[in-house]
Amino acid sequence: MACEANQKSQAHVELKINGKEIELNSFVQNFVSQTVLGMVKSLRDVNDVETIKLTIEKSKIKND
Repeated sequence: MACEANQKSQAHVELKINGKEIELNSFVQNFVSQTVLGMVKSLRDVNDVETIKLTIEKSKIKND
């Protein structure tokens, strides 16, 4: 995959931080989608992937 400024994203990626949507250019959308797809496809019992929903929440419990 060439790194071109006008390249179109191969997948739609939506990023929200604290409920606020963050705009991503095509390069970042491709980077995020290919990275996550690579990790997910390596999981057992995962075949055809159409949609991935990933939520990350920081732990509210402090580990001292």
